[in-house]
Amino acid sequence: MSRLKTAIARGRLVYGAALVLAPDALLGALDAGEVDGRARTFARVLGARQVAEAALVGPGASARRIRVGAAVDGIHALTMVALAGLDRRRRRLATVNALIASALALAGVVELRRR
Repeated sequence: MSRLKTAIARGRLVYGAALVLAPDALLGALDAGEVDGRARTFARVLGARQVAEAALVGPGASARRIRVGAAVDGIHALTMVALAGLDRRRRRLATVNALIASALALAGVVELRRR
């Protein structure tokens, strides 16, 4: 497995676990303001997806899995851009989320090109 692929999988796992286990701390670090129940629930669902995706695109992942993972991250980035435009209160959090998802999607594309 390439170092990039290993780094992506580990990064996803750590990020996802942090969202599931300590959403208030992570969202607070992003200066999301007061963390409400909706944001906390969303963070935990996103975290669970990141943990699952880390397992799917990690060791031994096929090109198809990596492609699907990159597509999911790209779609997530687009929805966060839309949220940033529609919800002023969540704009900063949505923007950071869009940047993270974009970086993960790009990393997946780079990994596919290396094959």
